[in-house]
Amino acid sequence: MIYYGKMDKECVDLCDAINMIPGLRTFESCCGHGNQPFRIWFAVEDIDNLPKLLYFCDSCHVGFNWDCIVTTDCGMSPVHFRIESRSKGEEAYEEAKTISFEVRQFLAENE
Repeated sequence: MIYYGKMDKECVDLCDAINMIPGLRTFESCCGHGNQPFRIWFAVEDIDNLPKLLYFCDSCHVGFNWDCIVTTDCGMSPVHFRIESRSKGEEAYEEAKTISFEVRQFLAENE
């Protein structure tokens, strides 16, 4: 993937993994810089593929939880999604690596 502008290096791998899922496209990210949760914003064009990401945000499958938030803006733009860590800093960065690894492995085995 090619990303334009400034992007936190900690976010690249997870954004790449999400963008590999058909119908999911990231458009914003922030690693939290040790003070805030790790966050990735994305659009969903094919809701049937959303579980391919959310499955690996659940403690039953990876040992930690990330939340998925559904939002819009003040102009009622189309709905978009955000996954967000409950942890911060190095713990969140490691969790992001785990989600990325698991998504990639799943896609390689099932696509």
